[in-house]
Amino acid sequence: MKRLLFVVSGVLGVGAMLAVSAPAWAHVVVSPEEVTAGDYETLTISVPTEKEIPTTEIRVEVPEGFLLSGVQPVPGWEHAFEEDGGVVTAVTFSGGEISQREFQQFLVQAQAPEEPGEYPWKAIQTYEDGSVVEWTGAPDSEEPASVIEVVSGGSEDPPSSPQPSEARASERAGGEAEVLADTGGTNLAVYAGLGLVGLVVSALLARRLLG
Repeated sequence: MKRLLFVVSGVLGVGAMLAVSAPAWAHVVVSPEEVTAGDYETLTISVPTEKEIPTTEIRVEVPEGFLLSGVQPVPGWEHAFEEDGGVVTAVTFSGGEISQREFQQFLVQAQAPEEPGEYPWKAIQTYEDGSVVEWTGAPDSEEPASVIEVVSGGSEDPPSSPQPSEARASERAGGEAEVLADTGGTNLAVYAGLGLVGLVVSALLARRLLG
Protein backbone atom coordinates (compact mmCIF):
# COMPACT_ATOMS: atom_id res chain seq x y z
CA MET A 1 0.00 0.00 0.00
CA LYS A 2 2.81 2.40 0.91
CA ARG A 3 4.55 1.59 -2.37
CA LEU A 4 1.35 2.37 -4.32
CA LEU A 5 0.97 5.71 -2.54
CA PHE A 6 4.62 6.51 -3.30
CA VAL A 7 4.12 5.80 -7.01
CA VAL A 8 0.93 7.88 -7.19
CA SER A 9 2.60 10.76 -5.38
CA GLY A 10 5.53 10.63 -7.79
CA VAL A 11 3.27 10.71 -10.84
CA LEU A 12 1.29 13.64 -9.47
CA GLY A 13 4.49 15.47 -8.62
CA VAL A 14 5.89 15.08 -12.12
CA GLY A 15 2.58 16.21 -13.61
CA ALA A 16 2.57 19.31 -11.42
CA MET A 17 6.15 20.15 -12.44
CA LEU A 18 5.29 19.83 -16.11
CA ALA A 19 2.19 22.00 -15.67
CA VAL A 20 4.21 24.72 -13.98
CA SER A 21 7.09 24.60 -16.45
CA ALA A 22 4.86 24.58 -19.55
CA PRO A 23 4.71 28.01 -21.19
CA ALA A 24 1.37 29.79 -21.11
CA TRP A 25 0.29 30.30 -24.71
CA ALA A 26 -2.39 32.95 -24.76
CA HIS A 27 -3.99 34.04 -27.99
CA VAL A 28 -6.05 36.86 -29.41
CA VAL A 29 -9.52 36.61 -27.86
CA VAL A 30 -12.77 38.30 -28.87
CA SER A 31 -15.34 38.35 -26.10
CA PRO A 32 -17.97 37.71 -24.90
CA GLU A 33 -17.98 34.09 -26.00
CA GLU A 34 -21.77 34.09 -26.42
CA VAL A 35 -24.18 36.69 -27.79
CA THR A 36 -27.86 36.71 -28.70
CA ALA A 37 -28.89 36.69 -32.35
CA GLY A 38 -29.70 40.14 -33.68
CA ASP A 39 -28.48 41.99 -30.58
CA TYR A 40 -26.11 44.96 -30.64
CA GLU A 41 -22.98 44.16 -28.67
CA THR A 42 -19.75 45.82 -27.56
CA LEU A 43 -17.03 43.27 -28.27
CA THR A 44 -13.58 43.29 -26.69
CA ILE A 45 -10.53 42.23 -28.70
CA SER A 46 -7.75 41.27 -26.27
CA VAL A 47 -4.25 41.09 -27.76
CA PRO A 48 -1.37 39.72 -25.62
CA THR A 49 2.35 39.81 -26.47
CA GLU A 50 4.38 36.74 -25.57
CA LYS A 51 7.54 37.37 -27.56
CA GLU A 52 10.45 39.46 -26.34
CA ILE A 53 9.60 42.06 -28.95
CA PRO A 54 6.44 44.16 -29.02
CA THR A 55 3.32 43.67 -31.09
CA THR A 56 2.89 46.54 -33.55
CA GLU A 57 -0.21 45.57 -35.52
CA ILE A 58 -3.32 43.42 -35.21
CA ARG A 59 -5.76 42.70 -38.02
CA VAL A 60 -9.11 41.13 -37.14
CA GLU A 61 -11.51 39.71 -39.71
CA VAL A 62 -15.20 40.27 -39.07
CA PRO A 63 -17.17 37.04 -39.62
CA GLU A 64 -19.86 37.16 -42.29
CA GLY A 65 -23.15 38.04 -40.62
CA PHE A 66 -21.71 40.39 -38.01
CA LEU A 67 -22.28 44.07 -38.84
CA LEU A 68 -19.46 46.11 -37.35
CA SER A 69 -20.52 49.73 -36.88
CA GLY A 70 -17.52 51.33 -35.18
CA VAL A 71 -14.55 51.11 -32.84
CA GLN A 72 -13.47 52.94 -29.70
CA PRO A 73 -10.31 55.00 -30.35
CA VAL A 74 -7.24 53.90 -28.40
CA PRO A 75 -4.57 56.52 -27.61
CA GLY A 76 -1.41 55.86 -29.63
CA TRP A 77 -3.17 53.54 -32.07
CA GLU A 78 -4.74 54.07 -35.48
CA HIS A 79 -7.46 51.94 -37.02
CA ALA A 80 -8.44 51.24 -40.62
CA PHE A 81 -11.46 49.42 -42.03
CA GLU A 82 -11.70 47.05 -44.96
CA GLU A 83 -15.13 47.07 -46.58
CA ASP A 84 -17.06 45.11 -49.17
CA GLY A 85 -20.22 46.78 -50.45
CA GLY A 86 -20.35 49.05 -47.41
CA VAL A 87 -19.98 46.15 -44.95
CA VAL A 88 -16.87 46.09 -42.77
CA THR A 89 -15.01 42.82 -43.34
CA ALA A 90 -11.88 43.55 -41.28
CA VAL A 91 -10.32 46.16 -39.02
CA THR A 92 -6.60 46.78 -38.47
CA PHE A 93 -5.07 48.48 -35.44
CA SER A 94 -1.53 49.82 -35.87
CA GLY A 95 0.89 52.53 -34.79
CA GLY A 96 1.16 51.51 -31.16
CA GLU A 97 3.15 48.89 -29.27
CA ILE A 98 2.24 46.06 -26.93
CA SER A 99 5.36 45.08 -25.01
CA GLN A 100 6.33 41.65 -23.69
CA ARG A 101 3.96 40.31 -21.03
CA GLU A 102 1.50 43.08 -21.76
CA PHE A 103 -1.85 43.10 -23.53
CA GLN A 104 -4.07 45.68 -25.16
CA GLN A 105 -7.84 45.74 -25.50
CA PHE A 106 -9.70 47.16 -28.48
CA LEU A 107 -13.46 47.73 -28.29
CA VAL A 108 -15.76 47.43 -31.30
CA GLN A 109 -19.51 47.64 -31.69
CA ALA A 110 -21.37 45.18 -33.87
CA GLN A 111 -24.76 43.64 -34.44
CA ALA A 112 -24.86 39.86 -34.11
CA PRO A 113 -26.17 37.74 -36.99
CA GLU A 114 -29.75 36.52 -36.98
CA GLU A 115 -28.56 32.99 -37.67
CA PRO A 116 -27.40 31.07 -34.55
CA GLY A 117 -24.10 29.24 -34.74
CA GLU A 118 -20.37 29.52 -34.07
CA TYR A 119 -18.52 32.41 -35.73
CA PRO A 120 -14.69 32.46 -35.76
CA TRP A 121 -12.92 35.82 -35.52
CA LYS A 122 -9.62 35.31 -37.33
CA ALA A 123 -6.72 37.57 -36.34
CA ILE A 124 -3.26 38.31 -37.73
CA GLN A 125 -0.74 39.53 -35.14
CA THR A 126 2.39 41.31 -36.39
CA TYR A 127 5.52 41.89 -34.29
CA GLU A 128 8.16 44.59 -34.50
CA ASP A 129 10.58 42.36 -36.44
CA GLY A 130 7.94 41.63 -39.07
CA SER A 131 7.11 38.14 -37.82
CA VAL A 132 3.47 37.18 -37.97
CA VAL A 133 1.25 34.88 -35.92
CA GLU A 134 -1.99 33.86 -37.61
CA TRP A 135 -4.74 33.11 -35.11
CA THR A 136 -6.94 31.45 -37.71
CA GLY A 137 -6.98 27.76 -36.83
CA ALA A 138 -9.53 25.40 -35.36
CA PRO A 139 -10.27 25.55 -31.60
CA ASP A 140 -7.96 22.58 -30.89
CA SER A 141 -5.05 23.93 -32.95
CA GLU A 142 -1.92 25.68 -31.70
CA GLU A 143 -3.07 29.01 -33.14
CA PRO A 144 -6.88 28.95 -32.84
CA ALA A 145 -9.22 31.68 -33.96
CA SER A 146 -11.43 33.13 -31.25
CA VAL A 147 -15.02 31.90 -31.58
CA ILE A 148 -18.24 33.65 -30.62
CA GLU A 149 -21.38 31.55 -30.34
CA VAL A 150 -24.59 33.23 -31.46
CA VAL A 151 -27.63 31.83 -29.68
CA SER A 152 -31.30 32.28 -30.41
CA GLY A 153 -33.12 34.69 -28.16
CA GLY A 154 -36.47 32.91 -28.52
CA SER A 155 -39.84 34.37 -27.58
CA GLU A 156 -40.10 35.18 -23.94
CA ASP A 157 -43.60 35.06 -22.50
CA PRO A 158 -44.33 37.34 -19.54
CA PRO A 159 -43.81 35.52 -16.26
CA SER A 160 -47.01 34.07 -14.86
CA SER A 161 -48.33 35.59 -11.68
CA PRO A 162 -47.51 33.54 -8.59
CA GLN A 163 -50.76 34.59 -6.92
CA PRO A 164 -52.86 31.60 -8.12
CA SER A 165 -50.26 29.19 -6.81
CA GLU A 166 -50.01 31.05 -3.53
CA ALA A 167 -53.81 31.11 -3.27
CA ARG A 168 -54.01 27.37 -3.89
CA ALA A 169 -51.30 26.77 -1.32
CA SER A 170 -53.18 28.92 1.20
CA GLU A 171 -56.43 27.13 0.51
CA ARG A 172 -54.71 23.78 0.81
CA ALA A 173 -53.14 24.78 4.10
CA GLY A 174 -56.49 26.02 5.38
CA GLY A 175 -58.18 22.79 4.32
CA GLU A 176 -55.54 20.74 6.09
CA ALA A 177 -56.06 22.78 9.24
CA GLU A 178 -59.82 22.17 9.07
CA VAL A 179 -59.27 18.44 8.62
CA LEU A 180 -56.95 18.36 11.59
CA ALA A 181 -59.50 20.29 13.63
CA ASP A 182 -62.22 17.80 12.72
CA THR A 183 -60.03 14.85 13.61
CA GLY A 184 -58.73 16.35 16.81
CA GLY A 185 -55.30 16.97 15.45
CA THR A 186 -55.35 20.61 16.54
CA ASN A 187 -57.13 20.06 19.92
CA LEU A 188 -53.99 19.88 22.09
CA ALA A 189 -55.05 23.04 23.90
CA VAL A 190 -58.38 21.45 24.69
CA TYR A 191 -56.67 18.38 26.07
CA ALA A 192 -54.36 20.51 28.17
CA GLY A 193 -57.33 22.45 29.56
CA LEU A 194 -59.19 19.27 30.47
CA GLY A 195 -56.09 17.92 32.17
CA LEU A 196 -55.75 21.11 34.24
CA VAL A 197 -59.41 20.96 35.28
CA GLY A 198 -58.94 17.35 36.32
CA LEU A 199 -55.97 18.28 38.50
CA VAL A 200 -57.92 21.06 40.18
CA VAL A 201 -60.91 18.81 40.87
CA SER A 202 -58.63 16.10 42.22
CA ALA A 203 -56.92 18.62 44.50
CA LEU A 204 -60.27 19.85 45.85
CA LEU A 205 -61.49 16.32 46.49
CA ALA A 206 -58.26 15.41 48.25
CA ARG A 207 -58.47 18.55 50.40
CA ARG A 208 -62.07 17.77 51.34
CA LEU A 209 -61.29 14.19 52.29
CA LEU A 210 -58.29 15.22 54.36
CA GLY A 211 -60.25 18.03 55.98
